[in-house]
Amino acid sequence: MVYIIAGASGVLGSAIAEDLSKNNELFLIGRDKEKILNMSEKYDCKYAIIDLNNPLPQREFKNVVEPDVEIKGLINCIGSILIKPLHGTSIDEYNEVINTNLFSSFYLLSTFAKRMKNGSALFFSSVAASLGLSNHEVISAAKSGIEGFVRSAAATYSKDNLRINAIAPSIMDSNMSKKILSTEQAIEISKSMHPIPKIGTYNDILPVVRWLMSNDSDWVTGQTINIDGGLSKIKPR
Repeated sequence: MVYIIAGASGVLGSAIAEDLSKNNELFLIGRDKEKILNMSEKYDCKYAIIDLNNPLPQREFKNVVEPDVEIKGLINCIGSILIKPLHGTSIDEYNEVINTNLFSSFYLLSTFAKRMKNGSALFFSSVAASLGLSNHEVISAAKSGIEGFVRSAAATYSKDNLRINAIAPSIMDSNMSKKILSTEQAIEISKSMHPIPKIGTYNDILPVVRWLMSNDSDWVTGQTINIDGGLSKIKPR
């Protein structure tokens, strides 16, 4: 059995790969060839380099994981952040955000879904999908699309006992957030937005990933789990 991790060379993807590699076989997907090669050697696993701007047809891409290998899990960590007012956003920027976040999820699940009976697929949304945040229109659209995609796909593939869920974090310490958290003042402002005032890390995410990939969550599907310090749901006095 193998767990596919896409976007494996990022901060979150790397942490998930490290965690799951302890007891599972991995298949890594990413665009940073050097990092993916190093990781494949470290975890003694196979890999594929993906180009979302020129992807292989799904029928062809599914063979990167050998046909006789059972796919137990799929985790898509491919993502991006764009914080810009709508009137200042170009069509190219919009297309890139949709392609990176939403198309990648479609492409991966449409490729591997029929090979994942009794498996678990996990995608990453954002607090911006459920909470209106200024200048987040494009990323909010992409992540809201992921949540709708997850619910519908969960219904479609429930007959195969394929569980499909999403995690929606708030801002995390990652490569994608470096520009946003570039100063101590920016970090403190971001912390203060949250009922539990902190910046998230992959350590906040890993226990939920581990649970959703395990049989302990075998009655959980079509859900978006918010890990955001309460930002999307509560307002303390």
